[in-house]
Amino acid sequence: MRLDPTSELSFTGQIRAQLTLLIADGKLAPGSRLPSVRALAKQLGVNVNTIRSAYAKLQADGVVATHHGVGTTVLSDESGSLSPGVPKYLTNSVGVLIAGLDPFYIDLLRGIEAKGDEQGTLLFIVDIEDSEVRARAAIRQLSARGAEGVIAISMGGLGEDASSGAGPPIVYVDQPDRTGTVLLFNADKAGFEATEHLAQHGHERIGFVTCPLDWPNQGELFAGYKRAHDERGWPTAPNLLATVGAFDVASGRRGLRMLLDQPDPPSAVIASGGMLALGVLQEASQRGIDVPTDLAIVGYADAEVAQFTSPALTMVSLPTYDVGVAAMSALQRIIAGDSSGPERTVFDGVLVVRQSCGPHPFAVWA
Repeated sequence: MRLDPTSELSFTGQIRAQLTLLIADGKLAPGSRLPSVRALAKQLGVNVNTIRSAYAKLQADGVVATHHGVGTTVLSDESGSLSPGVPKYLTNSVGVLIAGLDPFYIDLLRGIEAKGDEQGTLLFIVDIEDSEVRARAAIRQLSARGAEGVIAISMGGLGEDASSGAGPPIVYVDQPDRTGTVLLFNADKAGFEATEHLAQHGHERIGFVTCPLDWPNQGELFAGYKRAHDERGWPTAPNLLATVGAFDVASGRRGLRMLLDQPDPPSAVIASGGMLALGVLQEASQRGIDVPTDLAIVGYADAEVAQFTSPALTMVSLPTYDVGVAAMSALQRIIAGDSSGPERTVFDGVLVVRQSCGPHPFAVWA
């Protein structure tokens, strides 16, 4: 620990802040004993009352406890967030949690950044790899660093208690299972229109390559696919569903292999992500399957590269930039004390028809 005599923050505040960071980062684990008041005062060259004051503030924050004869120890944090009393000594900063390094996030982040730049907001972007443990740790660390709010995108596994008031406010994006302030893509509508597009071109066996359906955003897309089948009186055959574990090209290839290995393979495929659609197209090409003559492909969440493939991929394009702007705007209102309450906003995508299948009334030609 080092103290800066030129800082606007008092020595007490600096000690409190630095110890808070060490606790949030896990360098001072629950049960760890802090240095004695006299030892730390001697180490830092300050009065013992300065250390006592810093420790008292940490105890008021709920991150340490002092017991006579034992000393000051770090408390466990079951809530996953530091207490509201943790100092916001770094202001005008926002954390953004993403679930992986997918091109899907690029325009979302651009929108968030553009809106944040209007107020000079600093962004902390954290890839939590869709891990609840990493997400909770990130929220603790962001809170300790003074982040005034968090935008969480497409994350699974983070319980509702994470935004229950114990930490910074959270705005959720692409998470239909959340309450509070949530911004969504209309995945149900997209799944329905993609399926209808293929059905109106004579396809009755339409495969669906997806990540697990218990991921809420994937479940919504599948619900639209199923609704289109139900309205036509078609069954949604289990062997037309290929579930994979990640949104990447390799998983898309694996998904198409699963479908083509069936005795009666589909004549068209919907892929629930841009990289999955690229993988489906790549696997079809590797097998010598002509797209769209022998296999039609529609992808969800347009990727920029999709227009440059051969053939160019028909995709549902999502207004990701606009959603990024709206997410930051919503968080800024919450931080500013807007008491209007939670909001749930849904954004429609557009079916952009290219060469991997034909035209359709819902479609926009690219």
